[in-house]
Amino acid sequence: SLLAAAHNKIAITSAVGFDSFVVMRHGAGPDARPSCSTAAAGAAGPSGEQRLGCYFCNDVMAPANSTIDRTLDQQCTVARPGLAPIAGAIAAEMLAALLQHPEPIHAPTPTQVPLPCADGSASPAPALGAVPHQVRGQLSGFSQTCLEGRAFSSCSACCASVVSAYKQQGWGMVLAALKDPRSLEQLTGLSELHAQAEACMESDDESAEQDTGSPGAQPGERKAKAEQDGSGSEGDDWLAL
Repeated sequence: SLLAAAHNKIAITSAVGFDSFVVMRHGAGPDARPSCSTAAAGAAGPSGEQRLGCYFCNDVMAPANSTIDRTLDQQCTVARPGLAPIAGAIAAEMLAALLQHPEPIHAPTPTQVPLPCADGSASPAPALGAVPHQVRGQLSGFSQTCLEGRAFSSCSACCASVVSAYKQQGWGMVLAALKDPRSLEQLTGLSELHAQAEACMESDDESAEQDTGSPGAQPGERKAKAEQDGSGSEGDDWLAL
């Protein structure tokens, strides 16, 4: 994801679960500029907030080891027999459609209305049709949906700060992130986002206490009180939670 964003190259991700899959194309890099219809449509603004997202744009945590303390199904190692071929075929068709598009990496999604080029000429029609950003499928109901997601300004893989740091530091930046994922969270601003979320939760707790007139009891306090009264059980305490 980082290399594709830094060098403005096409990248397609295909991920499978037990009975679900997602195939998506990554958006252009934060420094890229479209040449025709997407520029007129505002699909890639100067700050990159309108460009299509990458696979990691939905994450609010830095990437970490995903195989530690996880069962086989949580590691995406168990899947229905036809799932991988389906996802692979869609990925191949998505790549073919992009390569045949007049603006491959900047190809607008089906929801974007093609606008004329800057010189007033009409935007060329894609040979294989419009290319979706994401295709998500479920074998449990044999359903398939095309979705679209914008780039996250604090993405750990494709945001401007990460791409800039990679271009300046090269492999040293990647090595530092592998050794300590928290450095990546600080670089992207995710640490600040986490702090803001915690502050909001604390503010909500204080508001709830003011509404009830007394501070809320913690789970341990409720259990101790139940034991002193001789009433209540562990099951009752969980119900209280």
